[in-house]
Amino acid sequence: MRELRFNIKYLLIKKEFYFAIMIAFAVNLIQVLLCVCENIMVSSFIEESYSSEYQFILYNGVIVLNVFLVIVFPVLYSMILSDSSYLDAKRKTIYMLAMRQNYKKNIIVRVVLSFLITFIISFISFLFNYFLLTIIYGSGNYISYFQEAPFNLNVYPSYFLDSVRLFNPFLFTILTSFMISIFYALISMISYVISFFVKNRIIIYFIPICFLIISEVLFSLLGFNFLSFIGVLQVFSGYGIENYFICSGVFLLLGILFLLIHFRKREILV
Repeated sequence: MRELRFNIKYLLIKKEFYFAIMIAFAVNLIQVLLCVCENIMVSSFIEESYSSEYQFILYNGVIVLNVFLVIVFPVLYSMILSDSSYLDAKRKTIYMLAMRQNYKKNIIVRVVLSFLITFIISFISFLFNYFLLTIIYGSGNYISYFQEAPFNLNVYPSYFLDSVRLFNPFLFTILTSFMISIFYALISMISYVISFFVKNRIIIYFIPICFLIISEVLFSLLGFNFLSFIGVLQVFSGYGIENYFICSGVFLLLGILFLLIHFRKREILV
């Protein structure tokens, strides 16, 4: 498919693509280093340290990097492809593309790439974090050197996959990484789709943050406190798996809706 080949080549020359990879892996690496420093200062390192699953970036209650998970990563991943159609229009290359490619196919390919590339970067960077921690601290619900459990044995069924955490911490970490990466991918996708209705490149990048904040306020005002897009990105926030699927479904439906509106608008103009 010409559209797919073109957009892969386009992606590989985008500085934002490599910037996103670099920052995602850097944040995950820094979190590992912070865990090591924290454990050196407050414990006997290995003997009293949590295992890797409980040091993991998405679940660590001591080294909390919510500013990256909730603010930086959504903006970072939206930079990968969300501005591509905006730049085409600004650089007048949109007319050249219209002669060589099918417009709808090109847009759909970019939507899919926005989703897939963001998912891959996010998921692999989380696995990088997890495996580094596993090498250092080991894996599983083990008992410490002093015969004390280095994690909370209590299970909260309403929390995000919490029963899986105690039963199989390795599976919990992989599933958590996978599902949060899917959510970041949906954020990136909807950022690209909404970019057709925005005339400022910087605003395009910050669409995810604006949406997360506005939705949080609206849910609170409407009494839907059981829903939170921001809560999805914080595994230990107390929001359950139902919240994840509802919020993911909302993002998916909104993405499809805005895409159909854009296609319809273009057909009318043409």
